[in-house]
Amino acid sequence: MNQLTIQEIEKFDHILSDLIAIPSVKGEPVEGAPYGSAPKAALTFFLDMARKDGFIAENVGNKAGYVQWGNKGPLVAALGHLDVVPAGSAWNTEPFTLTIDEKYFAGRGVVDDKGPMVSAYMALLRLKEKYPDPPFRLRLIVGTDEENGSTCMERYCETEELPDIGFTPDAEFPCIFAEKGIYQMHFQGTPALGFALDGGNAANMVPPHCEYKDLRDDSKICQEGLQAHASRPQMGINAIDKILAKIPQHVMESTPLLLLMKKYFSADAEIPFAGLFAPDLSGNATTNVGMVHISPDEARLHVDIRFPVTLKSSDVTEKLEAIASEFGVQVVQDSVLEPLFKDKESTQIKTLVSVYEKYRESFEYISEEEKSRSESLSAPVEAMAIGGGTYARTMPNIVAFGPQLPWEKDQCHQSNERILRKNMYLLVPLYEEALESLGKIVI
Repeated sequence: MNQLTIQEIEKFDHILSDLIAIPSVKGEPVEGAPYGSAPKAALTFFLDMARKDGFIAENVGNKAGYVQWGNKGPLVAALGHLDVVPAGSAWNTEPFTLTIDEKYFAGRGVVDDKGPMVSAYMALLRLKEKYPDPPFRLRLIVGTDEENGSTCMERYCETEELPDIGFTPDAEFPCIFAEKGIYQMHFQGTPALGFALDGGNAANMVPPHCEYKDLRDDSKICQEGLQAHASRPQMGINAIDKILAKIPQHVMESTPLLLLMKKYFSADAEIPFAGLFAPDLSGNATTNVGMVHISPDEARLHVDIRFPVTLKSSDVTEKLEAIASEFGVQVVQDSVLEPLFKDKESTQIKTLVSVYEKYRESFEYISEEEKSRSESLSAPVEAMAIGGGTYARTMPNIVAFGPQLPWEKDQCHQSNERILRKNMYLLVPLYEEALESLGKIVI
């Protein structure tokens, strides 16, 4: 499998260590650093390193950048990001210091997305040696705002050449051909009297806590849940949903937002909103009530909706407005991403799936993963549809390709983010072959 040399491993570890040490969480904008000084530092480090290694390296408005080898032919790209989410709590190691032990890399960003981008960079170094004058141009495109809206790629797409073909190592294997639409909104009603209900921190997360407070006597009802991502709400326990049964009946009956949720968006909804849409090749629609804020000052119920790829956001809007009018509340659209769909039988998708299939049995695993890995390896390798959104949405001709394996527990945004070292190293020849194979498609 074209394993890394000792020198390549040393270089890999050194680059990743330096990148992890930069706490590239979005901060307040300053002169020359629109996302704060740390994301700018990560971008500067990456581009300076590439120049020293003999690549073309360009800064795009201090928001994005690219590293390139070759000056003729079609443009083949790998798209990734250098920004990370906050470390959070419950770490066993220092999150912004790369921990290297016998088995693992650990640190914020080793999976999402600094580690995979180092793998892609090492793959580019190999291709530079293999092709002194390549028949296609190879480009790594790096952003620094993926975790907060991907405006970095909006900036790139405004002024820079778009790739003819490529992938983003910021998702899952084997390859993703369809991403459901993402519709985030809130219902806005009339502020309530006599009580307050607060739960959740983000529309796209299953809320782990919700609290009801009677403002007349200061009594409280607290409900705990289990956090999960809104693309897979079934993996969590929604605390807002659970607390509905504990709220006094007279409060429920006098609060339109709660009646709306109970009828359309609760676990035992009379008319489940997701059921209003027919499933397609990307699966069923899903909904997640991620936040609620009802008090004498405000009344908002935030919902995250993932809708099938054959629908348009206008189809969702129509249904939401009908429901809102039924309860006398308003629909406020917060953000909408239309579905992403690529032909599953395209040469691009089939090529990437084939590359993954060649390598998949070589990836290491831990004992707890043995059963799920065996099930995965016994099944045909096929591109998949997901409910989440990836960096591939930000640019034409890009699809999501790794690094998470089908049998692995998701590490993105988790405390103690980690990856098996040998698997990270194996991404180098895999991404080398993927870039080279895509290049051969378009020349």
